[in-house]
Amino acid sequence: MESRLAWQLSLVAMKVIDKKKAKQDSYVSKNMKREPRIHQMIKHPNIVQLYETLETENSYYMVMELCLGGDLMDRICDKKKLDEREVRKHTRQIMSAIEHMHRHGIVHR
Repeated sequence: MESRLAWQLSLVAMKVIDKKKAKQDSYVSKNMKREPRIHQMIKHPNIVQLYETLETENSYYMVMELCLGGDLMDRICDKKKLDEREVRKHTRQIMSAIEHMHRHGIVHR
């Protein structure tokens, strides 16, 4: 019997936050522990998933789901105008994500 080793390759996005810069911004330093905790509570197809958080002496690292293609603002700027069908699709996705967060007691600012 032949033994095989399977490897799964996953592409992720890495958010790196410099601790020195974070200390200069009171909002960032205040919320560095809170943001990953909140992110891990939320599992929804229209909200970027946080897989792992790491901390070194100089930085915080957040390993997140990779979302290719840019954000909605990039799409609007590229196309100059979205057709009604696409606007409805994006609006439903946004509202679904906000509703999910509200059900968990989270308010997006």
